Amino acid sequence: MIARWFWREWSSPSLLIVWLALSLAVACVLALGNISDRMEKGLSQQSREFMAGDRALRSSREVPQAWLEEAQKRGLKVGKQLTFATMTFAGDTPQLANVKAVDDIYPMYGDLQTNPPGLKPQAGSVLLAPRLMALLNLKTGDTIDVGDATLRIAGEVIQEPDSGFNPFQMAPRLMMNLADVDKTGAVQPGSRVTWRYKFGGNENQLDGYEKWLLPQLKPEQRWYGLEQDEGALGRSMERSQQFLLLSALLTLLLAVAAVAVAMNHYCRRSLRSGGDPQNAGGRARATA
Repeated sequence: MIARWFWREWSSPSLLIVWLALSLAVACVLALGNISDRMEKGLSQQSREFMAGDRALRSSREVPQAWLEEAQKRGLKVGKQLTFATMTFAGDTPQLANVKAVDDIYPMYGDLQTNPPGLKPQAGSVLLAPRLMALLNLKTGDTIDVGDATLRIAGEVIQEPDSGFNPFQMAPRLMMNLADVDKTGAVQPGSRVTWRYKFGGNENQLDGYEKWLLPQLKPEQRWYGLEQDEGALGRSMERSQQFLLLSALLTLLLAVAAVAVAMNHYCRRSLRSGGDPQNAGGRARATA
């Protein structure tokens, strides 16, 4: 009797719907989990390219060399950048430029797009934004005066991996090598400058260095990754993660709802048809 009831219920369309709903719910949750994991890994990979590093340290003054040496001892790659605004001259024509001085390791991650392609700021030369070239009526191979230094224009800088978006940055970009900064005389005590140090490595190395570094930071110094970045890229990363979490939650809710509807349909059908095996046995005896 129990076996007949079990087989009848097992082969009933209502229970089949329940099993299909359960299978579909599990498949959807697993698929979304896999997609979310892949997207998160992809976003993490792109985030290091957006920053040209895994972590960054921003400071209004140069940090102690011992901090950088400690990072290198822990196996981290370290890059240095200095940004400041200064006047540039092409002959007697002046133009304010936003200078970005980088070391030879730049960019640690991502691509620096230049014209001609494959250029990097070398000592004695600079890369100019197309707008700065147009404003000063310059071309590749000409020279430009940056403070006290006269530097050769090696080409145009089209896109920086860590440029971000700053609506208040009105001056066009001039990119140079850190080795030429002292020659310009543009950076003096009291000058408004921003130092950025980029660090690359695995999570264990970064976490260990972060624990060592944070207690030593001054109020004007900030250690951050893209997730903690207050800029547009940081907010985009945060919204992407929130979207993935919301998608997973909605998928789970829909799966639960589908199973609940299927179970409700099955239970109603069983009650209407007297699907209980004891009732079925009682009906059989009454008929006999």
